[in-house]
Amino acid sequence: MNGTVKSFSIVTVFSVATRLLSFLFKIWMSRTLGAEAVGIYQIAFSVLILLFSVTAGAPTVLSRKIAECAANGDTKRQNALTTASLVIGLGSSAALVIVFLALSRHLGGLFADERCVPVFLVMLPALVTSSLYAPLRSWFWGRKKFLTFSSLELVDEGLKIGFSMLFAGGLFASVTGAVGVAVGMVVSDAVSVGVLFLLFFRAGGRLARPQGGRELISSSLPLSAVRMLTSLSASLSALVIPQRLVAGGMTAAAAAAEYGRVAGMALPLIMAPVTIISALSVVLIPDLAQLASAGKLDEIRAKLRTSLLFASIVASVFFAAYVPLGRELGSFFFGDENAGKLVSYAAVIIFPLALGSITTPVLNSLGMEKCSFFCYVCGLLCSLPCIFFLPDKIGIYAAAVASGTGFAVTAATGAFFLVRRLGRPEGLARPVCVILFSLPLTVLGIFLERLVGARLNDLFTMIVVALPAAGLFAAFIAAFGIVDVRGFVTMLLPAGRTAKKPRN
Repeated sequence: MNGTVKSFSIVTVFSVATRLLSFLFKIWMSRTLGAEAVGIYQIAFSVLILLFSVTAGAPTVLSRKIAECAANGDTKRQNALTTASLVIGLGSSAALVIVFLALSRHLGGLFADERCVPVFLVMLPALVTSSLYAPLRSWFWGRKKFLTFSSLELVDEGLKIGFSMLFAGGLFASVTGAVGVAVGMVVSDAVSVGVLFLLFFRAGGRLARPQGGRELISSSLPLSAVRMLTSLSASLSALVIPQRLVAGGMTAAAAAAEYGRVAGMALPLIMAPVTIISALSVVLIPDLAQLASAGKLDEIRAKLRTSLLFASIVASVFFAAYVPLGRELGSFFFGDENAGKLVSYAAVIIFPLALGSITTPVLNSLGMEKCSFFCYVCGLLCSLPCIFFLPDKIGIYAAAVASGTGFAVTAATGAFFLVRRLGRPEGLARPVCVILFSLPLTVLGIFLERLVGARLNDLFTMIVVALPAAGLFAAFIAAFGIVDVRGFVTMLLPAGRTAKKPRN
C-alpha cells in the first residue's frame, strides 16, 4: 500500500504541474497573439485531436496488457505488443497525413474559417509523432514506471510551450501567430518522441516482431469510439445549445456568451476533481490488470472500495466548497459572477463525475472495454434530449443538466457491470456517510458566505468559509474512523522514521 500512495503522490504532483503549465500557456497565447489567432489555432487543433483518437489506439489497453505480461514475467510479449502498437499508429497516422495533404486544396469546407487550413496542414506531422508517443508512454505505464510516465507529460508540455513561444515570437519572419504555435507543437512532439525512444531502450525496452495487433485493435476500438463520440458530442453541444437559446428569445451574442460561461468556465472548474481522482486511476490500472490476470478478485474488490471512498472524499470536499462559494470563485478566476453562479447550481454533477472516474478505468483494466463503451453510449443518448429540448425552458442550465445526466447514467451502468463481474459491493457505508456529511457542511458554508460575503473581498470570503468547513470535515473523517489518518501519515514516512529505537 505504501507503494500505491507513493505512486499516487507522484502522478498527482506531475498532473497538477502539467495542467498549471498548460493554463499559463493559454494565458500567454490570449494576451500575446490575441483571441482571433487563438481561435484559429483551437479550431485546427480540435480536428487534429479527432484524428488522433483514431490513430492512437487506446493507451489504456496497451498498458493493461503490458501489466499482465509483467505479472507473468513475459518480457518478449511486452516488446511484441508495444512494437505492434507502434506499427499500427505509424501506419494509420501516415495514411491520414497523406490523404489530407492530397486534399489540401479542398479542406476549406471542413473549417468554419479557411484561415485554419494552413495551420492544420502545418500541425499534421504531429499526428505521426503523437501516435508513436502514446504506445511508448503506455509501456512505462504498464510497467508501473510512474515517475517516468508522469514526468514525460510535464516535459512534453514544457517543450511545447518553449518552442511555441520561440516560433510564434518571430524566430522566422514568415512564421508568426497561430502558425508559429503549430510549428512549435510539431517540433516539440518530435523532440519528445526522440527522448522517449532513448528512455525506452535505456529502461530495457526493445523493438521485436510485432504480435497481438488484432487483439489490440479489437480491444481499442470501443475506447477509440468513445473518444470520437466525445469530440463529436462536444461539437454538437456547441452548435445546438446556442441555437436553441436564440430560438427561446435570446440574442445570438448573449447565447454565445452564456455558452462560453458554462463550457469554458463553469464545467472545467467543476471537473477539477477529475485531475486528482484520475491520478489514482492511473496507478490502479496496472495493479488491477495484474490482479485480474491472477484471478485475485478479493484484492480487486478491496482496491475498488478504497478508490470509491477516496473519490467520495474528493467529491464531497469540492461540493461543499463550490455550492456556497460559486460566485466568489467565478469572480476570482474568470472575472464573471454569472459563471460562478452556474458552478454553484451545477456542483452536484461532481458526484456522478467522481463515480464514473473510478468505474470506467476499472472496467477498462478488467478488459471490459465493450462494457465501458456501452456505458458511455447510454449516457450520451440520455443527454441528447436535454441538449435539444431544455435550453428554451431552463436556459443555459440545460448544458449542465445534459452533462450531469450523461455522467450519472454512464457511472450507474458502469457500476452495474462491475457488480455483475465482481459481485455485490461491500463497505459502501463510509462513502455514503462522507457524502451525507457534505450536506450540512454546505449549509454551514452558505450561512457563512451570506454573513461575510458582502463585507469581505472574494479571496478572504473563500478563506473564511473554507477553513471551518475543512476543519470540521477532517475532524469528522478522523473521529468516525472513515480514514486512518495516523496510518496514512505513517505510510508516507520513510521506513526508518516509523519504528522506535530500542532503549539502552
